[in-house]
Formats: sequence, C-alpha cells, structure tokens
Amino acid sequence: DFLKIDGSFIGDIDKDEVSLAMVKSINEISHIMDKKTIAEKVETDSIFALLRNMGVDYAQGHGICEPFPLSKLKLAEVRQYLNNTF
Repeated sequence: DFLKIDGSFIGDIDKDEVSLAMVKSINEISHIMDKKTIAEKVETDSIFALLRNMGVDYAQGHGICEPFPLSKLKLAEVRQYLNNTF
C-alpha cells in the first residue's frame, strides 16, 4: 500500500536536479501503481515544500518533528493532527 522513498534521494532534492528527478519519477510510478508515497529524511522547509508540490503523500524527518517517546504523545494531539493533515 505504501512505497517509502529512501532519505538518500530526499536529502538534497533542493540542490541536485538528478535527485529531484529521481524522487519525482519514484512518486509518479508509485501513484500509477496505486501506492501512497512516504519521503524519509525531510530536514528543511524547502525540501518539504518541493515534496508537497510534487504530490508526495507523507513525509518524515527531523524537519517535520524531532523524535520523542510515544509515551509523551497524548490522544488529543493525535486527533488534532489527523484533523489538520494536508
């Protein structure tokens, strides 16, 4: 159901045209196969914006949120997040 795009492709898509083209292609092929895409290693706002504009479905990385223990997560925060997803 999901295809995760390795962070080694994501990390420099804002600086490297080849990496950007690879991620665009992987995303397009994944969607043709009816799979959602997850981008790893999203570290900056510019990378997040590029991924969002090309239609990547999900993103993960320190630029989104620093890791924290699940025990710190409250159910109300999860509900709020789910209501505000893009």
